[in-house]
Amino acid sequence: MFNQKAIVILFINRNTFQLYGGGLTGIVTIEVPETVLHDGEVVSSDGAYTLIKQLAKQYPIAGSQLIIVLSDLMFFEKTFSPPAPATLEEDVLNFFNVVPFESLITKVYDIEKGKRAVAANKNLYETLKQGFALQGIPVKTLLPACVFGTMATKHALDAALASEIMRNVDGYARQNLLDAQEQNFSTTPQEQEETPAGTTKKKSQLPLLLGVFGVLVVILVVVFLMQPH
Repeated sequence: MFNQKAIVILFINRNTFQLYGGGLTGIVTIEVPETVLHDGEVVSSDGAYTLIKQLAKQYPIAGSQLIIVLSDLMFFEKTFSPPAPATLEEDVLNFFNVVPFESLITKVYDIEKGKRAVAANKNLYETLKQGFALQGIPVKTLLPACVFGTMATKHALDAALASEIMRNVDGYARQNLLDAQEQNFSTTPQEQEETPAGTTKKKSQLPLLLGVFGVLVVILVVVFLMQPH
């Protein structure tokens, strides 16, 4: 469950950030320089961190939990209609493979008309996550605008959309793009031991060492018994 008083919405559309919630009395719009963000790609991580630091100082958002909302210009989506073909998984993967981001956050949503595949820029998300984390503001949810129904094509955060998100925040949290990834990267899975292809793991040398130890013990006993008493 979210504490609504501690929620801040960050709406992203091309080179615009909009903030709402926390201690803000309205919607704040920030123009993001193209030297920081261009066509949905991070140009300068350091520039993004500096911008976020300025936002945290200028606006009352400290101590908040962040919900990032991506406008429909900031991600790629494709609907796969029923009946689901036998090649659905392959078709979805082929779609993800042509998305022009270097790294992706992906999720396939169940919708009334079939399946909706969504791919977002993972580098953008991780830059924002790191930048806000440095200011003590964790990112809790990442939402593509397509989950908002009739308001999915809005390219700016307005009072109606902000109110809709706040009113149904727990429901929208279940649409979190991060659910298909390491959830908020809050835990680090234990690293699995991997063996390179074509190689074989070395067998344990413990049995051999125990055998050698046993021989040494026998030798010591024999030497002790042979000594004059």
